[in-house]
Amino acid sequence: MTDLIHVLSMTSRSDTSNVRNVKAIYSALKARDLTALSNLLIDEPIWDVTPGFPEGGIYKGMSGVFGSFYQKLLAQVHTFGAYPQAFLDSGDVVVALGYYRVRAKEKDVPTLVRFAHVWGVDTDGRIKGVWQVADSACFPRS
Repeated sequence: MTDLIHVLSMTSRSDTSNVRNVKAIYSALKARDLTALSNLLIDEPIWDVTPGFPEGGIYKGMSGVFGSFYQKLLAQVHTFGAYPQAFLDSGDVVVALGYYRVRAKEKDVPTLVRFAHVWGVDTDGRIKGVWQVADSACFPRS
């Protein structure tokens, strides 16, 4: 599974600069690299997380996204990761389709939860934020 995920997230020669930047966001999120994230994101990014998803709501700024949303979400699960599988670039918007891999408890079998992420991109290629929709009913709760 890891090899497949690696292949899917690798950049390709046909990727646009916007798709490369969105792929870099996923890599930086996985690595929890706040420096890379701050370079890729605008100063006040917005995460619009679908209602019904754990901690669903609108989060603004680095502190709202990383100091609030992700902290609260990660406190509810043992493991959580986003694995995009396809990218669609329409200029100032990049859509990523994929799945979350979540384990509520250490010994649980991972659950796959499908998502669509709509990333806004500014004229400099920096990410403005994401509009997230996911199959919330499949999200395991501890």
